[in-house]
Amino acid sequence: MKPLKLSVSGVRGIIGQAITPELVIDFASAFGTRLAAGPIVVGRDSRNSSPMISAGVVSALLATGHDVIDLGLCPTPVIEFQVKRQKAAGAVSITGGHNPASWNALNFINGQGTYLNEFQGQELLDLYHLNCFQPVFFKKTPGVIRELNPEEPYFDWLLSRLNLPAIKQAHFKVVADPVNGAGSKLIDQLFDLLGAQLIAINNEANGYFPHDPEPRPRNAMEVSSLVKITGADIGFLLNSDASRLSLVSENGETLSEEYTLPLLASYYLKKHPGPVVTNLSTSMMIDEVAKEKKVSVIRTRVGQSAIIQAMLEEKAAVAGEGSGGLAFDYFQPAFDALAAMALFLELLAVEGQKLSALVERLPRYHIVKDSLACPAHRLHTLVAEVKKLYPGEEINQMDGLRIDKKDLWLHVRASATEPLIRLIAESSSPHRAQAEVDKIMSYLRRLTG
Repeated sequence: MKPLKLSVSGVRGIIGQAITPELVIDFASAFGTRLAAGPIVVGRDSRNSSPMISAGVVSALLATGHDVIDLGLCPTPVIEFQVKRQKAAGAVSITGGHNPASWNALNFINGQGTYLNEFQGQELLDLYHLNCFQPVFFKKTPGVIRELNPEEPYFDWLLSRLNLPAIKQAHFKVVADPVNGAGSKLIDQLFDLLGAQLIAINNEANGYFPHDPEPRPRNAMEVSSLVKITGADIGFLLNSDASRLSLVSENGETLSEEYTLPLLASYYLKKHPGPVVTNLSTSMMIDEVAKEKKVSVIRTRVGQSAIIQAMLEEKAAVAGEGSGGLAFDYFQPAFDALAAMALFLELLAVEGQKLSALVERLPRYHIVKDSLACPAHRLHTLVAEVKKLYPGEEINQMDGLRIDKKDLWLHVRASATEPLIRLIAESSSPHRAQAEVDKIMSYLRRLTG
């Protein structure tokens, strides 16, 4: 099986199997053909395959007549920021995000600095499948502009939107793990600017991931140990392109990535009230926060593209997912873990409370997540089969199957990033949530034989 995952926002897969030089050049050529005149920003994460892919992307974009602003190794939120700063036609972020090191991806960004919307993404896929792109004949040969230190204007912009005096006065001690990804070393600059003492691990940007580059409790044990040993105020865990974030409290508790959104939304909505956008798979905790703040919750399909487009359409104050991705209207319409870390320090400084105390304010639900490997061509068929387990139930089919029962919800869907069926259930009873997931997993395993 050579899994290649196509979506409106990009293409991803295993290097050398699904992601080949030919595919990279063809997709980048389609993207360059689709965009209006203007420079295109290119940046990448630290994966060993990223420089190779970047070379193909840059060549293809030049061949379609675009100047290229090459940011080199750069987190996705900084790439998105640079699109608007440079008045670029769009951008390509080369990163596998939370996927293992053997994977990589081309993530396509429009001129507004957001992932492509559904219409834009479908147009790109059509151009790719039709092989509808040709090199242009140049009046002026396009070139490559090497942008040095692209994070510096980003940090200037970010700090101008924070309560910097309060953060600096708190003299925080922070443990952070950027998983040797694109956020490595940049976190040193960020926390220095915030006046915080940083204890960093896996901070080399060398392409070696010491654990899955997914910010989840199972990957946060080293951060937890260091938080307890050093007496740090908070611990942070990033994914490989610094777009997602999970937390460790001052007592060493590794918090589910589901806590990132409700904790920060509860603080942010006090100053910036407005609707909240999230997906069908995110914890009910955000509903409780929104109810307290008297704002609405709008749920969408899973994925940054759907979340951000709904944020813009609904003029939402906060958007995010239970995976740890967050966006704020006063900052930029993009999942930005760098901004989220800074906002968490502002939260702790202004509230004057420990993170564990803020966690205790939230309702405690029990969420169970599981997945089943499945050939890509059978994903949607098998998801649809799960309906047979719930005859007569009202089912939301916006993105797979979402079923709401009394004190329980569950979501079954085909992953957009891997050849997996994902299952999530949440309830106030851990046994009930686990039993529901076990029932579905058992049924799907029988079908897959």
